[in-house]
Amino acid sequence: MSDEPSLTTLGERLERLDAPIRIWRESRDRSFDAAFGPKKGKLSNLMARLPQAANAAAALGLGPRDEVFAVFDEVCDRYARSDPPQCAIIRGLVHEREARLLLDDYIANATRVLKQGGRQEWLERGVAAASIEDQRRDYRDWLMSLGDLYLSARTARLDPSPVLKRIGALSNPERHAAAPTPTRDALTNFEDSAYFATSILPQLN
Repeated sequence: MSDEPSLTTLGERLERLDAPIRIWRESRDRSFDAAFGPKKGKLSNLMARLPQAANAAAALGLGPRDEVFAVFDEVCDRYARSDPPQCAIIRGLVHEREARLLLDDYIANATRVLKQGGRQEWLERGVAAASIEDQRRDYRDWLMSLGDLYLSARTARLDPSPVLKRIGALSNPERHAAAPTPTRDALTNFEDSAYFATSILPQLN
């Protein structure tokens, strides 16, 4: 019998993190706003106050990030081994929860681990997280995160191409209004994209 957690169990674990994530984010927002002050005036003055405000928010620490990442490890491992219908269910589970707001941070963490010589599983987790995120927030940031992950995998002497295509086939085939292409196409054809040609390929030569 497999000891792999059920989708129900994973969903319940994500749900339990909703309140801690919300409290942490709201505290960070209040700290940022208090340090930043009135959001009026010259742009140069506003920009000058930005680092101090960002530091004030960062001083509150990482909150429940480690707990979220631990769940994401299992979610992404499960996602990479699932079929497309089950992957659609997993995407729905994650996007119902506050943890979805930490998917970008999780992809960045996978990128850092790969850059330090991480194993193949971190490439798969990073691409799975990108598939789950589904270009929901900003497709340009999503694309750059994917590019960073790709370059880190190559630094670790891993070939991202088969992983992109395999997990691409598990991804959402429908395009969101804010994204130019469906995530399934964006992952599967990443190495043929204009972004890859202009921003990633020159760094491989």
